[in-house]
Amino acid sequence: MPAGYEYHLDHRVIDAAAWDHVTLVDMEHYLEEASHLPNDLRGAVEYLDLSEVLSLQVSYVGALQLAPWYERLIDRGIRGSVIYAPEEEIHELASTVIATCSMVGGGLPDGYRLSRTPVALRNVHHFLEQGAAIPAAPAVRVA
Repeated sequence: MPAGYEYHLDHRVIDAAAWDHVTLVDMEHYLEEASHLPNDLRGAVEYLDLSEVLSLQVSYVGALQLAPWYERLIDRGIRGSVIYAPEEEIHELASTVIATCSMVGGGLPDGYRLSRTPVALRNVHHFLEQGAAIPAAPAVRVA
């Protein structure tokens, strides 16, 4: 499976990474496992490293399927998510997943933040607090 995670109690960070060709099933499997962590997740933040991903095979419809898994993490107390995606195509797909999860599930309490540079685990909370780089949904006006 090209996705895995480790929970760092010291930093209250779910340190996740994906590599190679990542499918919707891989992402669902990771989120299902993370949503069953035995630890108290109140105040935790997800740090998802996509720097080694060659392809992310998640469509808009697939992103809709990920939203309930993020809702389970929210129910467990997770506050936000920082996603490191340096490659343009992966960055754009991650942005789509973020926007979809935000629209469907209302988003994470402290939001999402997408980065093209890595963030040290000890700085993930601070980085997230600096402000979301991704707006939840663009405003649309109809004349």
